[in-house]
Amino acid sequence: MGLYIVITADIVESRKQKKYMKELSGKLKKLKVSSAIMPFTVSRGDELQAVLGSFDELPAVVRRLRYIVRPLELRIGVGIGEIDTTGLNRARSSWELSGEAFFNARAALEEAKSLKISRTFVKSGIETLDTSLNTIFLLLDTIVDDWTEKQWEAVHIYEQQGTYEKAASLLGVSIQNVQQRCKSAKWKVVRKVEQNIAFLLSVFLDNRR
Repeated sequence: MGLYIVITADIVESRKQKKYMKELSGKLKKLKVSSAIMPFTVSRGDELQAVLGSFDELPAVVRRLRYIVRPLELRIGVGIGEIDTTGLNRARSSWELSGEAFFNARAALEEAKSLKISRTFVKSGIETLDTSLNTIFLLLDTIVDDWTEKQWEAVHIYEQQGTYEKAASLLGVSIQNVQQRCKSAKWKVVRKVEQNIAFLLSVFLDNRR
């Protein structure tokens, strides 16, 4: 057994999104997650799931996942806990595994569905950590939900390329244009919040690993 992060997400109103649902598996293959023990795969028709072995990437992975699947919208449950690793080498996907982290992810997803005030919920079994992270994600989701398509694109490309100049070249716009889109998206604030989430996870959970 070990301590892992399970991300389970469902597509909002998936039955009305048949065109984009057909493209989903191909899009997920483009999402590179260095800490993925099991990459994102689709099951049950409209649910996605992955297993991460590191806390550091979690907030960025949640955001990048939302970008990759656009225009589909997600409700995301994040479960933190142990998993049964005995069948890990034989499993073809995360859906064949089980353990505390999977149960926590399912419970978090159900909470996201029922409360409808945030699209991201976390459950670790540590009340103080869960309350802190769910409060932060509530505010973070509120900011990101207002991003335009051009802001999503600018943030994503700038993060990948590392400079406004390279991002501008790829997007075919001016450097000032990329800077303005990232500024309007409050990208520096969002990135700092993501770093703080990763720090909180390490403070609370490193001693349990």
